[in-house]
Amino acid sequence: MTGHRSWSADRRTRLADPEIAREAVIAHEKLDRREENYRRTLAQMRNARRLTQTQLASALGVSQAQVSRIESQADLYLSTLRGYVQAMGGELELRAVFSDEQTVTISIADLRSPVDPDTSWPGKELDIHVAFAMVHRDVGMLEADVARFRAADAA
Repeated sequence: MTGHRSWSADRRTRLADPEIAREAVIAHEKLDRREENYRRTLAQMRNARRLTQTQLASALGVSQAQVSRIESQADLYLSTLRGYVQAMGGELELRAVFSDEQTVTISIADLRSPVDPDTSWPGKELDIHVAFAMVHRDVGMLEADVARFRAADAA
């Protein structure tokens, strides 16, 4: 015997516990709601600009199916999102909001250029990954939900 256990069998055994099953359902529902809110956000922004997916696709130089994929993706590159917003006539900006209510707006164009020492960290360049992490506080909450789901799934 190798000590190997089937993931499916292990998962079924763990989900047989009503408390773990309940936590897994709650975690799934939270993730589904967040994903649905994300999907709606891009489509709602496009609809608010009174654009169809076909019109936006034409502005982006892609197919309508690609616009649909962009609106359905759970994770986008900032450059993809920037292009999406620019195709609607806007400019994408990132805004970091801190617990002391201080906010910093970061233009996407500034992400690859040195940071102004008077407004940020002296002598350092702002890495796009740092900016992304600063702006997406909710991702931490999403990751916590994923961790709870995995813990419930693993228990």
